[in-house]
Amino acid sequence: MTSFTERSIGYLFGLLGGALLAVGGIVSFLYGAIDIAFGRSGAALGAGAEGLVLLVVGGLALFFAYLARGPWRDQPLASGILLVVTAAIGWGVLALGGNVLALIGALLVFLAGVLYLLVPLRTEIQAAATA
Repeated sequence: MTSFTERSIGYLFGLLGGALLAVGGIVSFLYGAIDIAFGRSGAALGAGAEGLVLLVVGGLALFFAYLARGPWRDQPLASGILLVVTAAIGWGVLALGGNVLALIGALLVFLAGVLYLLVPLRTEIQAAATA
């Protein structure tokens, strides 16, 4: 049976969360297009701006999850902090709105960051216990 580590689960959560944030951004763009069709330009502008920010935040989450798995493999603390901050920005944009896909994506990115933060925390606890 394959054993999953905090890093591998964090990587999967980061990828899935970033993808859901990006899909949430696309859904927001579609809502904006529907608002334009019905002549509600103010609502369309808001949905378009939310969609753009969600696409950027989703892309950043995907990028940071990739960095945590590859080039920054030896720096889980930095990767975890960046993923948690990215999730916080996503939640700030959403403000617990109706875009459920993006909310779930932000939650998964947050959990990915926490999982990456567990690696150095466990190392520090073990070092303190042996000292």
